[in-house]
Amino acid sequence: MSDNSIVHERASNSWKVTYSDLLTGLLAFFLLLIIKAEDESNTTFKFAAQLKDQIYNQVIYEKGSRDLAWLYVEHAGPKGIKLLIPSEIGNQTFFQSGDDQIDANFNFYLKTVADIVGGLELEKIPILYQDIFQKLEATGKTIRINVRIEGHSDAVPLGRSSRFRDNWDLSTARAHQVMQFFIAETPIPDSFFSMSGYGPFHPLVEVSRYAENRRVEIYLDIQMIDLENGKHV
Repeated sequence: MSDNSIVHERASNSWKVTYSDLLTGLLAFFLLLIIKAEDESNTTFKFAAQLKDQIYNQVIYEKGSRDLAWLYVEHAGPKGIKLLIPSEIGNQTFFQSGDDQIDANFNFYLKTVADIVGGLELEKIPILYQDIFQKLEATGKTIRINVRIEGHSDAVPLGRSSRFRDNWDLSTARAHQVMQFFIAETPIPDSFFSMSGYGPFHPLVEVSRYAENRRVEIYLDIQMIDLENGKHV
């Protein structure tokens, strides 16, 4: 083969090299887009857990900076961030046996916790993270922010003169009292709250220590939930 033929053949094949380089570049570009989309998707769907971790860290910081040794804080996983005020602090009692009224001397402790929860600005989350909420809604999901109040009682049977049918009814009334307190003391909308009563069936300690079981637990929960026809399921 002559030198001219070799040069001509190389010239005629040069477009193939250029085309191959172009395809390689395009494939690399699309691979980067796919990886980026997957990373964004993973971040979006992990948003609830990440936000819950952030709230837990904020509460722990407030507990430490305010020196609230009496406040129990726990990251309870799927249940949310648990805040527990002891049923007794010093000579102050949260609830008297058989009663749902918060002792006036206990308001200070409840107000302190309400200040912490109100300072978390839970009601602003849908606005601050509007882009993430929109991405989730496009996939049929959304984020539910819930301040759940759970009431508990001791196992002492109620007397005939009690205003409540049983301890289950009493524990629900206690949860309602605390929920109303938080609604009044924080900027959090009513729709963010829920409550339930468990009677004596979830004792904190052995039944001989009745007073410690007369309590209300507060859970700050962030959950990703399904949407149905554009509304929360």
